[in-house]
Amino acid sequence: LKITHISDGDSLRSGKLRIRLFGIDAPEKKQKCTNLSGRQWDCGIAAQTALKQLVESVPKISCDLMDVDRYSRLVMRCYAGEKDVAAALVREGLALAYRQYSLLYSKDENAAKITKAGMWGGSFTKPWTWRLTQ
Repeated sequence: LKITHISDGDSLRSGKLRIRLFGIDAPEKKQKCTNLSGRQWDCGIAAQTALKQLVESVPKISCDLMDVDRYSRLVMRCYAGEKDVAAALVREGLALAYRQYSLLYSKDENAAKITKAGMWGGSFTKPWTWRLTQ
């Protein structure tokens, strides 16, 4: 797939196709997290940037269709070369395993917690909770 736009840390577009990464939930673009010293940082933008870098690291990404969500987005597992894009985001602490839908990335999340990567290096609101408050 040729990716034409990256909306946020777990949503992309290929032309008219809207894609949602399977099994993870990244902070929303406007969402902020807090680091250990209590300073806010743009974790939503950081997640979007990380996804952009992963996508741009290869000529094109390959994706497997897992599902279609209620917004008609294609829910896919995507790879930049051999690298599972969603797993990489979770390991960097820039997305959470969306355990409600899949346990596929829970080991990656546990690793990120241990290393205090990204959002785990401070405090944050889970994206699914944050969306309810907006």
